[in-house]
Amino acid sequence: MFGMLKDLIKIADFRAGQKVESAFSVELIDLKIRESSENLNHAKRTLAALVMRLRAEEKSGKQIAGQIADLENRTSQAMTGGNQTLALEGAEAIAELENELVTRNNTIGALKERVARIQFSIEKAHRRLVSLQQGAIAAKAAVAERKAQLRVDRSLLGASSFNEAEALIEKVTGQSDPFEEAGILDEIDDKLTRKSVRDRLADAGFGAPAKSKAEEVLARLAAKAAEKPAA
Repeated sequence: MFGMLKDLIKIADFRAGQKVESAFSVELIDLKIRESSENLNHAKRTLAALVMRLRAEEKSGKQIAGQIADLENRTSQAMTGGNQTLALEGAEAIAELENELVTRNNTIGALKERVARIQFSIEKAHRRLVSLQQGAIAAKAAVAERKAQLRVDRSLLGASSFNEAEALIEKVTGQSDPFEEAGILDEIDDKLTRKSVRDRLADAGFGAPAKSKAEEVLARLAAKAAEKPAA
């Protein structure tokens, strides 16, 4: 039971983390891009320091090579002049400088390899950062579009004014026609008072007519006109 509770807590924490990540996805993307940019800038500063050191070593190497060339010339002159003591000292100095130059050249070679590796890594990271920035633009546009669509959906589907208008239309159109209702009521009253039976008998010619008709009125007026003496 306790183990199940621990699992449920983990699941709840995981879901809560997903909700937070989804709600702040754009902010998290911007944060990761800033961190990546800072790391790239740090690598650039490291590269700049290595390049400065490399140039300094190369400069020192050129100076040592120049010193060696100068000493070789002077030592050769001392040998030609028969001064073996100075020639030996010059040879010893040249040997020391040559050893130092070898060390300098080894350092320069190692620095060049490090500079090349870091330069390649920086170029690769720069391309990835540009891709991330473009992706962030697309992600922000997608989030803005989803939010706008959600607002539209809420305003159109969840608005009470739409529901109220639909209900009122249904109510109005569902009401009965008052004229039709009045006619039906008259028919009901006629049946209750038996007037409809009397009218049907009169219309069939049984007994005096129950209602006046336009044809009968015209015939009566025509007969009266015929009875009047001519002037």
